[in-house]
Amino acid sequence: MKKILVCGVGSIGERHINNLISLGYKDIILYRTRNKKLRKVKENFLTFKNLSEALKQKPDVAIISNPTHLHLKIATVCAKSNCHVFIEKPISQNTKGYRKLKNLIIKNKRHIIVGYMMRYHPCVIKMKEWIDKKKIGRILHYKSEWGEYMPGWHPWENYKSSYAGKKEMGGGPILTLSHEIDLCLFFCGNFTKVSGNFNSISDLKLNTEDLADILISFDSGVCANIHLNYLSRPPSRKIDIIGSKGQISFDYYKNQAKLFIKGKQSKSLNVSKNFNRNNLFINELKDFFNTIKNKNINTNSIDHAFKIVKLANMIKKTK
Repeated sequence: MKKILVCGVGSIGERHINNLISLGYKDIILYRTRNKKLRKVKENFLTFKNLSEALKQKPDVAIISNPTHLHLKIATVCAKSNCHVFIEKPISQNTKGYRKLKNLIIKNKRHIIVGYMMRYHPCVIKMKEWIDKKKIGRILHYKSEWGEYMPGWHPWENYKSSYAGKKEMGGGPILTLSHEIDLCLFFCGNFTKVSGNFNSISDLKLNTEDLADILISFDSGVCANIHLNYLSRPPSRKIDIIGSKGQISFDYYKNQAKLFIKGKQSKSLNVSKNFNRNNLFINELKDFFNTIKNKNINTNSIDHAFKIVKLANMIKKTK
């Protein structure tokens, strides 16, 4: 891999740059339109304010970490220039342009994945193993929640300036916190029906929803409930999966997954001692580059990412 273009250098863009460096990738160029000083990137890189000028450097890979509403436009331009593409989640706030991007990727024989990094959490990997081995039998019900006070995410900046709180930029917890939707589909399969209730009820004064409750039906008969909010203090992030023979419970903030069989704890995985959240981002980049090298299929695909966008849009149409 010769050259990597990072498009958008906010907090997640800076994280990707530092992780690329740690993985041995040094030939990095940047596309960014803001002059704001970088907080965590110490090295200087060739930087462009014009995407066309950046692409004249002929990068092999483009990492798209701009705000959500810019993802598809920038990814499509990069795909036209024959780049492999890594896009931060969510891939977009709507499905417009999906087919064009997919066709470009197929035509140019490139690879594209979307950054749902929770797939790489050790507890999630273990939970998927338990499910695939039928440790809890058939999944009957799925419940998850993620609530976290938005002003506390990036205390160094005004939360109201973040894309996460702006409707026109693809913000709101339904899309911004869509890791929970991704994991639900990852564990439960193909959905058939969606409904939801969402509102902006707090004093945060955002022009997006600040909480949402989602109900998803699957072709297996599973019913799933997902709660998302920008409000919880302290934060809470949990998953409970009820099966015909047992149950799996996961607490993100304790970094612990538990397997229960007939009401009694059978197994558990606790990674709190050695857990480093940044490893999730490193491992998704490793997986991306391995996908390119081995020319294999990655489950964090463009098709899966647009299923999530489609589901999110269906939720917003139910109100």
